[in-house]
Amino acid sequence: MKRTSRPVLIAASTALAFTVALTGCSDKGGPTGGSETTATAGSSNVDASALLASAAEASKKVTSTHFTVDVTGKVPNMPLSKVDGDLQVKPVTQAEGTATVDIGGKSEGKFTFIDGTMYAALMGDKYVDYGDGKSIYDVASLFDEKKGIPTILTKISGAKAAGSETINGQETTKITGTVPATEIAAVSGSRVDPDKSVPVPTTVWIQSSGDKQLVRIEVKPSADGTITLTFSQWGKKVTVTKPKVTPVEPTDNPGTGESIPR
Repeated sequence: MKRTSRPVLIAASTALAFTVALTGCSDKGGPTGGSETTATAGSSNVDASALLASAAEASKKVTSTHFTVDVTGKVPNMPLSKVDGDLQVKPVTQAEGTATVDIGGKSEGKFTFIDGTMYAALMGDKYVDYGDGKSIYDVASLFDEKKGIPTILTKISGAKAAGSETINGQETTKITGTVPATEIAAVSGSRVDPDKSVPVPTTVWIQSSGDKQLVRIEVKPSADGTITLTFSQWGKKVTVTKPKVTPVEPTDNPGTGESIPR
């Protein structure tokens, strides 16, 4: 078997993939107070299409944010179950935080994305170079104007307002619809053959006032799997330091702190 020195984690790009880990047009942060969510009915007078268009434009101006990713059920090619981090989109993409992965058992570790490279200590305390990071979570694609959230928001079909909810202190309008599977790779982590693309149930929660930032997006890429991304603290300062990387020798049977060779 061919072995190289560049380690790689099993599957899943995102960026949400996740994919790692963003700010609003006026760079104003919102409350973070826990994960409280309350819902109310209504929103019958909301123009869902117009609100989605506003959110898409706002997402193009995001510079930094705090974000979380939660994966429930079974999602193909997604070893992640949770991400909690800070992401800077502009002037350059960088991020850091923690991630929970399931590779022969769940483990939580730290990640840092800087200078176009993902470094992570997922199975021990040794940071490993994971290249562009797509094998963990494609944070660089999350707010990419061509394939990330700005585009996803414009691809939602059958959009309908479904009430309002308060998420972490943010008053939001809930909108439901579907997005072609080919368009949600930045969130789902799965690249789909255009000929096999199917509508994916998608729900978004957008600020009811102010910048109209996307507060949460939930996609259901499989029958029993859901990926949820939540954003807050737009415009927060994100300081990332390149970690010291410990060279890892290729191995066919990785142990704690080691990585699977590419």
